[in-house]
Amino acid sequence: MNTMRHGIFLTLLLSILLVVSTTSAMADGAEFKHYGVRLRALAVIPDQNVDSRIDNLEVEAKLDVTPELDLEYFFTRNFSSELILGVTKHDLVAQGRTLGSTWLLPPTLTFKYHPLPNSRVSPYIGVGINYVIPFNDKANGVIDVPDFHVKSSVGWAAQAGADLALGNNWFLNLDFKYLNVDTQVRINGTDYDLDLNPYIVGTGVGYRF
Repeated sequence: MNTMRHGIFLTLLLSILLVVSTTSAMADGAEFKHYGVRLRALAVIPDQNVDSRIDNLEVEAKLDVTPELDLEYFFTRNFSSELILGVTKHDLVAQGRTLGSTWLLPPTLTFKYHPLPNSRVSPYIGVGINYVIPFNDKANGVIDVPDFHVKSSVGWAAQAGADLALGNNWFLNLDFKYLNVDTQVRINGTDYDLDLNPYIVGTGVGYRF
């Protein structure tokens, strides 16, 4: 199942690049602007893999929809860095019943390449690093879990998307990310591997200045 999802994700990314590669370029004389900001709505879709010792619990992290703010700096027309800021809440379900919940703060820094920076539709790809900070962990008491805690993690990130220029420095944005989030969950004093590895699909509006 994981292989199939990875294949679908890569197909979407390649489709974006194929479509935008046929877009005609705009004039190169526009003033170069170093800064950008976006506000997106995100669907965070965990592709979890759990410790074999708790396979029988059928642990699943639920999807979350959340707003997100990102800040971007362009070193050149073709290269930029992007800092992604937002929080998500995920319920952890075991055997169809809520085991607990956690909030995740996953600041992510990516470095992006824009092959067609002057096109009306400007695609990009990027790679980077994420640091996931869980907080406000809660066991809901449906299953006897007096001790419940999700640990922080550091992992890599992959990104692809496109900006659609609207004029006057405004643009629409479509973005796909994959975050490597290999963490652990403590249940009743024992640590278990919990790889969340979410796909993140976002769309929103941005401004260059």
